[in-house]
Amino acid sequence: MSWTPFILLGIGFLLVFLEFFLPGGIVGAAGGVMLILSIVFFAIDSDSPLLVIGYAIVVLGGLGALIKYALWRMKTGKAKGFFLDSAQEGYVASSFEKELVGKQGEALSDLKPAGHILIEGKRHQALSKMGYLVKGTKIEIIGGQGAHLIVKKVE
Repeated sequence: MSWTPFILLGIGFLLVFLEFFLPGGIVGAAGGVMLILSIVFFAIDSDSPLLVIGYAIVVLGGLGALIKYALWRMKTGKAKGFFLDSAQEGYVASSFEKELVGKQGEALSDLKPAGHILIEGKRHQALSKMGYLVKGTKIEIIGGQGAHLIVKKVE
């Protein structure tokens, strides 16, 4: 009996295991093909159909145990994959200065509803919550959206 079915079996199990940690599906498909080839080569080398059926049952049982082990490793976090463990916010193009919320200033241009305002001597982009505001209107910052501050007229 040759070693070919057992070598293919080992490679197939390895590829199926790696599929759980590598994206794509190609590695797992190649592993499945290797497992089938392992059974075929074993059947070619063997004279007993009962031995071939037993080998196929052992391969399928081993595959089931391997899948269960890989899922357990993924669930318990024992696997160090290609992903970060920490939470990720993702790319943020721009954001407003949150510390400006509640401060007052004045409109540097007409806000119809977007324009520019002056807060503590610094120019900022703003959106008026109340629609059109004339240049020079006293405003208060009530929030933000993206890079714009949202403002309302001070009553």
